[in-house]
Amino acid sequence: MLISVIVPVYNSEKTIRRCIESVIISLEKVTNDYEIICIDDGSTDDSLKLCNDLSSKNSHIVIIHQENTGVATARNRGLEIAKGEYIAFNDSDDEWTENHVQLLKQGLDSNKDYCCISGNHDINKQQLFKSLTKINDLYIISLKNQLLKNYFSPQATMIKRCVIDSGIRFENGMRYAEEGLFFNLIVKNFKSVFLNKKVSTSILGKYKFGDGGLSGNLKQMERGELYNIKYAYKNLGISFSFYFFAKTFSLIKYLRRIIIVKIREIRSH
Repeated sequence: MLISVIVPVYNSEKTIRRCIESVIISLEKVTNDYEIICIDDGSTDDSLKLCNDLSSKNSHIVIIHQENTGVATARNRGLEIAKGEYIAFNDSDDEWTENHVQLLKQGLDSNKDYCCISGNHDINKQQLFKSLTKINDLYIISLKNQLLKNYFSPQATMIKRCVIDSGIRFENGMRYAEEGLFFNLIVKNFKSVFLNKKVSTSILGKYKFGDGGLSGNLKQMERGELYNIKYAYKNLGISFSFYFFAKTFSLIKYLRRIIIVKIREIRSH
């Protein structure tokens, strides 16, 4: 099988159909050899019913139901059964652009050593550190780059099978910044690149932080990010001086996010 797409689902009855339909459109521009693995993580609304309805109309859609254990465990469940040579993710309240699969697969195929690629979520183009190495349209992301700025969002990322075969997984039970740790491990062990083009977007128009869902809890997000930085220091070979710098930089970003959210709240009233 060419491509597997993993979609964790939790109480997403308002968005899941649009999410899956966007994935199908993008996939079928490139291939009909795909599977979409939806892991219902104990939804209490009609999400599972809607997923089953979608699956009944498209044999490429696989539905897994489990008790609520969090997005990290749900994604790992999908990774365990995925058969694709390429593996991508989407969140149940996000949609892919029509050229999502085409752009990311072309990026990975442009160099046999590339094993992970991500594009932008919600942003057409963003400002990047000038120190990044650029090859054609792709930026090489090192572990140090990644620790200072998370370039990889699950809904905008595609990886090759070799990453999964190496045993890299999300940390089960981790509910905040779990994707950061997962991608730190990938960047440390595999050549990873970033494409500065939008490939996914929020269906509900949520802000990247300070809005509903898990991403709305800024304090817990920051704890997760600091955990990831400390993990990199203890296990991934970064120096103490860089650990201290990355931790300080993270706290500065945290304070900036708090200010942005406060200003946003004032303007909304």
